[in-house]
Amino acid sequence: MTKALIRLFIRDADNVHDMRVREQYGVLSGAVGIACNVFLFVLKVIIGLLTGSISIVADAFNNLSDGLSCLISIVGFKVAGKAPDAKHPFGYGRTEYIAGLVVAFIIVLVGFEFFKTSIDRIIHPEPVTFSVVLVVILAVSMLVKLWMGAFNVQVGRRIDSPVLMAAGQDSRNDVITTAVVILGMVAGRFTTLPVDGYVGVLVAAFIVWAGFGIARDTVAPLLGEAADPEIARNVEKIVMESDYIVGVHDLIVHNYGAGRWLASLHAEVPSDSDFVAVHEVIDEAEKRVWQRTGVYLVIHMDPIDVNDEHVTALREQVEGVLNDIDENLSMHDFRVVDGARQINLIFDVVVPFSYDNDAKRSLMMAIRTKLQKIDYRYNPVVTFDHQM
Repeated sequence: MTKALIRLFIRDADNVHDMRVREQYGVLSGAVGIACNVFLFVLKVIIGLLTGSISIVADAFNNLSDGLSCLISIVGFKVAGKAPDAKHPFGYGRTEYIAGLVVAFIIVLVGFEFFKTSIDRIIHPEPVTFSVVLVVILAVSMLVKLWMGAFNVQVGRRIDSPVLMAAGQDSRNDVITTAVVILGMVAGRFTTLPVDGYVGVLVAAFIVWAGFGIARDTVAPLLGEAADPEIARNVEKIVMESDYIVGVHDLIVHNYGAGRWLASLHAEVPSDSDFVAVHEVIDEAEKRVWQRTGVYLVIHMDPIDVNDEHVTALREQVEGVLNDIDENLSMHDFRVVDGARQINLIFDVVVPFSYDNDAKRSLMMAIRTKLQKIDYRYNPVVTFDHQM
């Protein structure tokens, strides 16, 4: 059914990196969620009024409030799809993450409320009346919510959307809480223990944990997280296809919403190259990256000596020293200032984030010691940085 809805309502459905297509997915998901929750609301209100069950009517209004998450996702996608303007030149794509954060907050709030209700049920146990009508209604609600959860997760994965993944988790949480209600009704026929209260505490803890997990996933891109490894590899691979470019480093990727990436990197080129030709090659590389990945890239050119045998030999010695110390280390921007009594080896070393200041000082001493064992005149001038 999910595929049928996508084919029916979304044009160019496979082009998930297009902002307009992403917006269509978001609106479809929100509309389906609202429709399902309204259906459950009407069904439960009618059954509740006919049977005189206050609990069914109350649960009906709970479904109506669930539509709020669906409305939030629609608003989030609509705002995220707005074109860039003077106030926000990189667009509004991060609004989708904010919408996901709001949904995560709602999930956590529901978890805490369910926890309070469960604790109260343990402290003040009440007999749970078994009702076939209520069980049937709850079972229908569970089936609808199960499908909603699967639908949102499938669409969320398709377009890599945190807000839809959060909505899917919200629907799954509803299924779990409803199952606890049914469990309590069934257990009430065989024991006076508040089984639903004890199970409810565990379920509430799960819901709160899931909500915090979703919040963490949506906050990370807002704070600025490391580049997606696959995107980084693709960008570097495409740039390295170019003539003249012999190496790349200092790739920095900024995310301004799903599918909106801005990046910069340094490209190493031979220092004796025709720089007019190199400039054209770099322009072409930037365009290729945009066309093939959707990443807007700016390349900084770093001239290096590649034809000087003396400099090449020194670079290989330094690379060998770094590899001996830690195979996770790499270097770039290697230069040499030669002298009779002292040879300055100037380079940057890329270290993992696990290296603190003490580790960097120890690393500096190890580099100096190993290099001066090769030649006492070697004076390493090192700048440490991290892979972004």
